[in-house]
Amino acid sequence: MYGVPVPLAGRGTHYSSARHAVEWALGLAYRGHWPARMVRALGMQRRVQIRHHRITTARWPSTVRPLRIAFASDLHAGPTTHPSLLDEAFDLLATTHADVILLGGDYVFLSAEYIPWIEQRLRRLKPPLGMFGVLGNHDLWADDAAIVTALGRGGARILVNERVVLPAPFAHVTIAGLDDPWTGLVPTLPVFTPDDRVRVVLTHAPEAMLHLGDQPFELAMCGHTHGGHIALPGGIPILVPGPLSRKHAHGRYDLTNDRTLIVSRGIGGTEVALRLNADPDILVIELGGET
Repeated sequence: MYGVPVPLAGRGTHYSSARHAVEWALGLAYRGHWPARMVRALGMQRRVQIRHHRITTARWPSTVRPLRIAFASDLHAGPTTHPSLLDEAFDLLATTHADVILLGGDYVFLSAEYIPWIEQRLRRLKPPLGMFGVLGNHDLWADDAAIVTALGRGGARILVNERVVLPAPFAHVTIAGLDDPWTGLVPTLPVFTPDDRVRVVLTHAPEAMLHLGDQPFELAMCGHTHGGHIALPGGIPILVPGPLSRKHAHGRYDLTNDRTLIVSRGIGGTEVALRLNADPDILVIELGGET
């Protein structure tokens, strides 16, 4: 178990021969999960931060309290993410008392064999309005079908270019879950209907904004960037792939037409276990009316 990854068992695109070679080599080199174990043993494992945001909209009914959303992304179960870091993240998710928990994809790194780490921890969470997630590029490369099945057993519904309307008293809120914008399926536009009153976009990477164009929404959430994972003092990323990911590396961004994008640094590691000036985080967002 937890051997060399089988490349491209999922439906993801852009899995190059170079990527294949790198992941095959990492699968061999990281046996025993020593990168995550070493970072923890040296006391260099960063604590998970909770970052709070409040989003207001005139479209929110005046008689309804704000919706409390918890968002976690880039868990990356695998050899560069220590299980204790996942425990810390899920313990914090439980303390947020969120109405709904949203998941931004990249549940594993290198292999879908690690998805039970996430499934088991998801079962601890019981938000009243449920859990919804999308897939990231690593999920689509590893084995998206196996990952979706496991997350479903854990209580999370994965959205692939589909929308879901929350139950009362939040029936005015629609969540559209978009497939990974780089390796997944391009959504059919528009992603919302004219009857959708308060529109929330859940996706893996900021590049999904290129698919959406000028379509209206109130709030979009994503991860993927890791905030650079290794960053300069002040959190300035050194290397982030993708034009919008570089522009929107972490934090809150006010886009055109009163739209808001919030980008998480995520939780786990990929090629490198150590984070520097890019602490892992969970977002807690209050979405409600103007005061």
